[in-house]
Amino acid sequence: MTLRQYYLELLEKLIAIPSISAQAANLPEAAQLIVNSFSELGADITYDDQFFAPFILAKFDSSLPNAKTLVIYNHYDVQPAEPLSLWHSDPWQLLNKDGKLYGRGVNDDKGNLTARLTAIAEYLDENNQQLPVNIIFVIEGAEESASQYLENYLTQHVIDQESSLIIWESGGKNAQESLEIFGGNKGIVTFELSVTTAANDLHSSLAAVVDSAPIRLSRAIASLFDQKGNIAVPLFDEDVLLPNEREKSLVASLPITQDALIKQHDLKVSLYSDRNNTDFKESLYFKPTINVEGIISGYNGSGVKTVLPAQASAKLEARLVPNMSPDKTLQLITEHLTKQGFSDIVVKKTLGLSGYRSDMSDPEIVRVIGTVTDYYHKEPSVLPTSPGTGPMAIVQNIFQAPVASFGVGYSQTNDHAPNENIRLIDYYQHIDVIKALIDSYKTKIEK
Repeated sequence: MTLRQYYLELLEKLIAIPSISAQAANLPEAAQLIVNSFSELGADITYDDQFFAPFILAKFDSSLPNAKTLVIYNHYDVQPAEPLSLWHSDPWQLLNKDGKLYGRGVNDDKGNLTARLTAIAEYLDENNQQLPVNIIFVIEGAEESASQYLENYLTQHVIDQESSLIIWESGGKNAQESLEIFGGNKGIVTFELSVTTAANDLHSSLAAVVDSAPIRLSRAIASLFDQKGNIAVPLFDEDVLLPNEREKSLVASLPITQDALIKQHDLKVSLYSDRNNTDFKESLYFKPTINVEGIISGYNGSGVKTVLPAQASAKLEARLVPNMSPDKTLQLITEHLTKQGFSDIVVKKTLGLSGYRSDMSDPEIVRVIGTVTDYYHKEPSVLPTSPGTGPMAIVQNIFQAPVASFGVGYSQTNDHAPNENIRLIDYYQHIDVIKALIDSYKTKIEK
């Protein structure tokens, strides 16, 4: 059995564990399997399970004096698989079909982890068990739940660790088949809004004189936006870190277009950038947002129930750009609701993370870009940030190194959705690229 086959079997075992952090389900089982794999490779392992999602720190030391340190971040928790009816196969059973691997977490993020483990194993096997660079794996189990307790774990177990580069969890090829490398992501604050308008649900005939909970909550939510969909909360974006000219240039060069986005998702509504005559790409990558994730109220069963609901709740999120504080952002939203006459709306914070952007001209980022270019014989697509969210700011603050994110995915990977998948060719290529990146730390004499 080759090392690639061996670690594909590890991926199969990991996919079979529904390690869902939102439900605190099966996290120690997945973590222990990963610990065993690092142990087989001879890593110096720290395992800490003081919180609900065990934390793993695995170190591989170079024997070379003055070796640099490469940090690799991954996570083993996944999103729930529902709705199960939309999957073409069992989400908890790795399916190898037509050159693709299917399963919940195969891209986000278990496949990226096993590909990188394969790269370490192969490199050690091919180089007399020697590394030209120190490698530290940071593995958490709560990324899908805003990385709760990650900062606690890191501040306890990582002290004065000088590092050169952080390789982030994932990424992949865009629709034009160019590998994307991005160096940042947005922050987030998630929260719930709720309101109670009566002691119990009322007969709907009273709608002539009584406001219902869902109508009141809807009005409160609507007050967060103007007629064009712009955020109407005063001072919401006063701390925003504006992109510099290089960052604007990198985003402007991206192949994504409005028409392609509309076609890909069969969008039925106009884009905010069209309504406001703003730049589509800059809006997507550099603007903060407020979004309604879901609203719950009243009767939703079959048939009719003439009721005036007394309770309503909604889950919302605000995506943040660097310099924006999750807590300050939620405070501004709360104050706005009060000033708009909605002091009865209860605001409850659920999760929060800050945003971060790397300097994509940093020599270590340039090293990654060069390695990828040499391997693919094609320049990658370089992004200063992604529209998504993760704990990048937390990890970067601890290790004080630039961040580069790229991985095994592609444009039809379906992260967080049914039929999540990756292509085997991308998986194997990522192994090769990680090995080439490790090898780039050799001195000219060693080479």
